[in-house]
Amino acid sequence: MNLIESFKIAIASIRSNKFRSFLTMLGLIIGISSVVTIVAIGNGSQNSIKSKLDDLGTNVITLQSSRGVRLTTTEKLNISDVEALNIKYQDEILGIVPQINISVAILEDVEDTSLTLTSSGDQLSDVESVMMLYGREFTFEDIEAMKNNIIIDSALAEEIYGDSSSALGQQLFLNSQYSYKIIGVYEKEESNTGFNTAKGYVPYTTLQKNYNAGVTFSSIKIALASGVDPSDFGDQVVNYIGAKKGNAEDNKYTTYSLEEQIEMISSVMSSLTLLVSAIAAISLIVGGIGVMNIMLVSVTERTREIGIRKALGAKYNSILMQFLIESVVVSGLGGIIGTALGIILSKVAGNVMTMETSIDINTVILATLFSASIGIVFGVYPASKAAKLDPIDALRYE
Repeated sequence: MNLIESFKIAIASIRSNKFRSFLTMLGLIIGISSVVTIVAIGNGSQNSIKSKLDDLGTNVITLQSSRGVRLTTTEKLNISDVEALNIKYQDEILGIVPQINISVAILEDVEDTSLTLTSSGDQLSDVESVMMLYGREFTFEDIEAMKNNIIIDSALAEEIYGDSSSALGQQLFLNSQYSYKIIGVYEKEESNTGFNTAKGYVPYTTLQKNYNAGVTFSSIKIALASGVDPSDFGDQVVNYIGAKKGNAEDNKYTTYSLEEQIEMISSVMSSLTLLVSAIAAISLIVGGIGVMNIMLVSVTERTREIGIRKALGAKYNSILMQFLIESVVVSGLGGIIGTALGIILSKVAGNVMTMETSIDINTVILATLFSASIGIVFGVYPASKAAKLDPIDALRYE
């Protein structure tokens, strides 16, 4: 008996016992669909997080003191460090600015009066992930003259002035001490953290002057030119600042970037997806046991058929192949149905969770092949049992 005939017999057997065949496949369908759905959701979540972090700028690194390290006044980062880095790495740096953040109150009729003032230089769009809607960014003159200029987000501009463009040239009063001229409005993006506190950008020199921010900084943000590796450049900066401060051997400085965070998050998400998929795959083992059980029942039901075939000259391999192919067909169909169901469920889950799921073709192929291999693994014993039946005993079986 050739493979095509064995395949036809397998299909005929499945069609003659449709409901039983479906119940046999059910465990595999649930297992395969679960794995495909989980992997699709995991990949979608990973891609979504990566996309959002990419938008924030993966070419930006932040230089700061190492965790748990106490710095003396001379060891703290200052404006001379900013200038030295800008000169030494002028070909690698697009923009550099010391980090200062100050919380103030808005003296306007707004629901949330809190505003975070963030330091900026004359390369705002290079260092920060902002898209200007109206107005301009800071110039070198704004920084040098310590002007009371501010760039606010579109949501705050609309709340106070009714229209973003109408905010340009207006005076924004803060803390009953200072007023800032609005020279630009940038697009407000939705926060993923649930915190939507307004943020305004002000020249760092102005923050130092108005709020006695001092001459040292907690960190320095650096935007890198295209093609510069954040990790390698971060090591260079740490070594340079350490040598400049005379404490290179003490490892008192470090850098971090969104690219490193993306790699870490991707690694964690991949591990979680793999773990949950492995748990879901346990049902495949249960499904395989179901396939073995039904195949054993099938062997028992068709004992006389096996005896007749053996009496007519069917060899061991022929009987073995017939039942093995039937087992593979059952599990393979279960895998195909489970894969299709998993794709549908992942799309439904994506719509419910308002996120884009990602179907990995490799996962689909692997799931289908794995399902078929279950038919081989769990079908060997029933097929072998059928092939070993004595023809005389098989013909006598009632």
